[in-house]
Amino acid sequence: MKKPRILVIGSIFMDLIFHGIPRLAEYGESLSGESYSYVPGGKGANQAAAAARMGADTTLAGCLGCDDNGELLLNNLKAFHINTNHILKAPESQTGLALMLVDSASGRYVSYNVMGGNNLITPGQVEDALNDCHYDMILIQLEMPLETVYRTCEMAAERRIPVFLDAGPAMSIPLSRLSGIFIISPNESETKALTGITVDSNENIRRAAEMLYQRVHPSYVLLKLGERGAFCYDGTDSDFVPAFNDITAVDSTAAGDTFGGAFAAAYCSGSSIHDSVLFANAAAAICVSRRGGQPAIPSYEEVTAFLKVRGIDI
Repeated sequence: MKKPRILVIGSIFMDLIFHGIPRLAEYGESLSGESYSYVPGGKGANQAAAAARMGADTTLAGCLGCDDNGELLLNNLKAFHINTNHILKAPESQTGLALMLVDSASGRYVSYNVMGGNNLITPGQVEDALNDCHYDMILIQLEMPLETVYRTCEMAAERRIPVFLDAGPAMSIPLSRLSGIFIISPNESETKALTGITVDSNENIRRAAEMLYQRVHPSYVLLKLGERGAFCYDGTDSDFVPAFNDITAVDSTAAGDTFGGAFAAAYCSGSSIHDSVLFANAAAAICVSRRGGQPAIPSYEEVTAFLKVRGIDI
C-alpha cells in the first residue's frame, strides 16, 4: 500500500472542553459540569492528525498567533509527524480558541470559538504549499476566510487534485465556486444550513444529497449522519454505510474531522469509496468512545483491529 500525500488547509485551535454538561444554560443561569481540559483542536488540525495517524504523509497549512497556545499547538502537530512548514505565526493575532460544551448523556457538543489567526489564512499561503509537491488529496473546511476556501478549490482544479470539503461549521454559503470538487461532506446541522432540509428521514436524506449535487456538481456528496452512519451519492447511485453502534459515545468533538482524515488516507491508499467510508466510520466510532477531541483520534492499527474483531477486512 502506497503512502499517500495529503494537504490539509484550515483551522488550528486550542480547545477548552467542559465535560458532563447536563444541558445548555439559560441566560443568567449557572450550571456545573464534571470536568474540563485543554486539548489541541481545530478542524484542520484534527483532520491532519487523523490523516497522519492513518499513515498518510500529511502537510498542514494554517496560522497561529505568537503566544503560548500557538507554541504548544505547533509542537503537538510536529509530534504527529505532520509537516508544519506552511503554518504561519502572526504576531498581530491570538491563536484560535474554542469552548466546547459536551453533553453528559449523548457525547454531543456545542462549540463557541474565537478565530484568531485562522482568519489570516490566505490563498497565497495555499499556493506556496501546492508548489512544494503534488498531493493526492486536499482537505479543507470552513473555519477560515471563504475566499481562501474558494481559491483553494480553483487552484486544486488547475492541478487536478481532488478536494474533500468538510462543510463545517454550519453556515449558508454561496456554492457556485465549489463546483467540481471531489467530495462535499456536511454533517446533519451543516446539511440543513446548506439546503434548508432536516435530514430526519430517508427521503429527506436523499433530497438533501440531490440538492447539494445539483448545486455543487461534486463527484460525491457524502453526508455524515452521526449514529446512523454516512450516505454517499454520486448523482445517480447512492450508498448508505451504517455506523458502528456497539460502542458507547462519550465525546463527539473530533469525530467528523477524524472521519475526513481517515477517509482521505484510506481512499488515497487505494480503497474504494465504500470501503473508505466504512474505514472512516470505524475511526470515528473509536474517536467518540474516548474523551478529549484530538487525543481521542485512533491509529491505523487501532482501526484495523476494530474492524477485524467485527469480521471486516479492508
